[in-house]
Amino acid sequence: MAAAATLPRALAPAAHGATQPAKGRVDRTTVAGPRPFQPTGYWNTRLGHAPKSPHNASWIKDAKAGGPHLNLVLGDWGMPVYRAKPSNPLVRITSGGHTVRVHIPRQARPMNASDAALTIIDRSTNQVVGLFGAHVSGGKWSVSGLSRYGYQSTGIAGGLPSGVKANFGHRGIPASVPAVTKGEIQRGKIRHRLEIYWHETASRTPEGRSAYFPMTGSESGKSGVVPEGAVIRIKPSVNLKALSLSPAAYVIARALQKYGAVVGDNSGQGNSMKLQGNTNWKGILNKDSLRSIPWSDYVFVKGGYRP
Repeated sequence: MAAAATLPRALAPAAHGATQPAKGRVDRTTVAGPRPFQPTGYWNTRLGHAPKSPHNASWIKDAKAGGPHLNLVLGDWGMPVYRAKPSNPLVRITSGGHTVRVHIPRQARPMNASDAALTIIDRSTNQVVGLFGAHVSGGKWSVSGLSRYGYQSTGIAGGLPSGVKANFGHRGIPASVPAVTKGEIQRGKIRHRLEIYWHETASRTPEGRSAYFPMTGSESGKSGVVPEGAVIRIKPSVNLKALSLSPAAYVIARALQKYGAVVGDNSGQGNSMKLQGNTNWKGILNKDSLRSIPWSDYVFVKGGYRP
């Protein structure tokens, strides 16, 4: 099988079908820049030799029930991610008793799907903001849901250990976590934990909690097996270079091995991870790019573990 090489800053071309940006040109849809949240905080700390969940066998069995491999989501259901500038309009948005003021680029639009979600990373106001059920008209935004996490904070919701009172929303998942961005793929590194969407989650953990840390709760009305907040990773013993992975897929797999992904929401069908929505992934990644990694190469971390 073909060995995978770590991607440099620009996408490696040729054999894997990835295209390299022309010299001197910048892809306006990429999202680059320092990663949000404290470098030694939960989201940015590697799992290392994290303990295995005692429920691993049944949870991996449930993973297989959701499909043969982890899917990547792009297109209409991909997550639009925008990095705002201080010169962008400062918008006031209120929802659920919370109000945020955030710069939003004029061209920003929510995903073209029923969730109508998008992510705004705004360093000038020191925050990562998620908008859900979003609509914009004449520069005015309305939403049905809202999340906000301080850019330089722990990235943990208020009320949880190491949490920050001003951090709230999406049951503890910051908006910078759900999507792999093209900027990360071009750099050849994803240096934080991700979010995975499960085919159907459990309403409670085996210990009777609503969800594991770092989540504040779970989606109601679900009768699955794996609880929200559970972390899944590729086993440290797996040799990723021995798998048939494109350079871009290798970057994602490496992050899944080092940092893992939090089961944070329901997909409705299959187990999946989102890619940045407001960009073109043609020739770089597709929904089956991780198909060579079987579920037997994954392991669940002990619930609530904090590295």
